[in-house]
Amino acid sequence: MKRPFLFACNAAFLLLLAACTTNPVTGKKQVSLMSESQEVALGQQSDPQVLAQFGLVENPALQRFIQDKGQKMAAVSHRPELKYEFKVVDSPVINAFAVPGGYVYFTRGIMAHFNNEAQFAGVLGHEIGHITARHSAQQQTKATFGQLLLIGGMIASPQLAQYGEQAMQGLQVLFLKFGRDDERESDRLGVEYSTKIGYDAKEMADFFLTLQREQEKASAGAEPIPSFLSSHPNPEDRYNTVKQLAAETQQQVGATNLAVGRDSYLRMIEGLVYGDDPKQGFVENSTFYHPELKFQFSVPTGWKHQNSPSSFRWPPLMAKP
Repeated sequence: MKRPFLFACNAAFLLLLAACTTNPVTGKKQVSLMSESQEVALGQQSDPQVLAQFGLVENPALQRFIQDKGQKMAAVSHRPELKYEFKVVDSPVINAFAVPGGYVYFTRGIMAHFNNEAQFAGVLGHEIGHITARHSAQQQTKATFGQLLLIGGMIASPQLAQYGEQAMQGLQVLFLKFGRDDERESDRLGVEYSTKIGYDAKEMADFFLTLQREQEKASAGAEPIPSFLSSHPNPEDRYNTVKQLAAETQQQVGATNLAVGRDSYLRMIEGLVYGDDPKQGFVENSTFYHPELKFQFSVPTGWKHQNSPSSFRWPPLMAKP
């Protein structure tokens, strides 16, 4: 019974030898099962899917702004050779995310919650940090090795196989820890990159207070999610850490007269749609209306729903209790 486990261990060891690379951010050797060309290919494949799901915000000034700031920041990052693309997508959700290979997306929802350019720049640097530190590639690698060893162990040990579900849950919690470590590293890189292009990274810390308020609104009447079960560190913890990192970084580089850009940013987002865009359809009196495509249909009373440029859904899993 030990032979399958030894085979799994040997396979993992051979992968370790074959996939050793240098991390662009830390300069340390690490194992990665995804090459840079695969990262780029994944980004090129994912970009049309992201745009089909959300659509682009029809605001040329906003799109020029994110491209301009993104390219300046990419140029001072640890992987300036990548071909980066930065886009504002049409979703009311407060979110920003990166795809391997240099693709970064901000929703109009998060753009509406920034109070100045410096807050935006800090989060932009955070997302670029996910790409430069190759976090997605590392997550894939760790998941592959973890599953390979777990399967080998379950084959070799009937006792372990009896607790396969619990073991898999434990593996998932371990991956959440890796996720939180990645978020902390990206926060550090967000401070570094935004400072390099002249913004006050302390403002990035203040944005986490906004996230905390929104999180409290969303979870009103429900139990808060423990920070150790979230892939992102607690917003209050991030506020304190980023505030300290910003002060240390500014002192190290002797940065002075750093920009905040409150008035210019607020003028730029003036008129930006907040919340659901009625042009994409809306629900009123248990009926969904789409003013541009000119159709309507009934929606079950009391059920939650999701609307996007590509679909409207009210699955049973989203029903109110």
